Amino acid sequence: MKRLRLVGVSHRTAPVEWRERLAVPDDRLPALVERLRARAAVEEAVVLSTCNRVEVYAVTEADDAVRLRGEVAQWHSDPRLAETFYQHDDDAAVRHLFRVAAGLDSLVIGEAEILGQVKRAYDLAKQAGATGKLTNVLFQRAMYVGKAVRTQTKISEGPTSVPSLAVSLAERIFGDLAACRALVVGAGAMAELALRALKSQKVAELVVANRTAEKAAALAQAIGARAALFADLSKELARADIVLCSTGSPEFIFREPQVAAALHERRGRSLFFIDIAVPRDVDPAVDALDNVYLYNVDDLEGLVAESRGRRETEILRAGSLADVKAGEFAPWYESWRAGVRAALRHGDRDMATAEMEANG
Repeated sequence: MKRLRLVGVSHRTAPVEWRERLAVPDDRLPALVERLRARAAVEEAVVLSTCNRVEVYAVTEADDAVRLRGEVAQWHSDPRLAETFYQHDDDAAVRHLFRVAAGLDSLVIGEAEILGQVKRAYDLAKQAGATGKLTNVLFQRAMYVGKAVRTQTKISEGPTSVPSLAVSLAERIFGDLAACRALVVGAGAMAELALRALKSQKVAELVVANRTAEKAAALAQAIGARAALFADLSKELARADIVLCSTGSPEFIFREPQVAAALHERRGRSLFFIDIAVPRDVDPAVDALDNVYLYNVDDLEGLVAESRGRRETEILRAGSLADVKAGEFAPWYESWRAGVRAALRHGDRDMATAEMEANG
């Protein structure tokens, strides 16, 4: 009998150096889905890859768990990766996805970015022809639950994004940021959040660089920053006090020789890197240099705990709501497994029946 199976790794189970090895850029998704179909007997699949998690939601036969885990581990040709995986099946997989979409399983509880990332993962899978009756209904429902949790609770109040906490870390290091020069490398959603957070702190100079110069220029204009050419990063390093990195590069952007050369020009002034990219943008070897301080996404743990503590009551309310929605989904899921058409109320519309009809 078919079933829903989730295999994944997250910030809760593995450090960034393991997560980055499984990270999946958008352009690789169609090929990976085809591999799952061919080698792991997967009928439907959605791959969710963010800085804090890589998860595969798959429709398989009941006895295919080992094959699915092994295939995901082979994405990096290292079976040891499977040791860091968690697995949830059936109702437990549904509950996990709903909590992920609600921001309850994020590094920063309540963050808004994960909902867009869930939608993006679903859209890419659908475009690749990898979704079907179950995943179409499940992911549409997950997005509905994510929105409902944020509407009906205060889980998203206060700083709830990784970039905002990264800027909070910079404040703790420097105190007033008004005298600091900040360089943001990247031009995606996380980089934009970081730029806006730094702008709100009135840094002395705010610079954005990206491989695509047009993207950097457009973002700089929108924020009120200065755009820099990627080829000029070494020169910008010599000027910056804070370097916040958030690109999708599969390779390091900054390595030890480049940073060492910038330090020579800085004449003893400290340089702080905050690397929130996965895969990481800054070679860990850089941290061994004198007057260089490197923080990655896992180093935000203390600030994350403070943020969670201030919103504990709302987090409990949000978790209860997500769990209720997962319970409401369970009868429809059992009907799907049994091959029986069933309805699932989604707001004011019978979305599940419509989705099943659309898919034959």
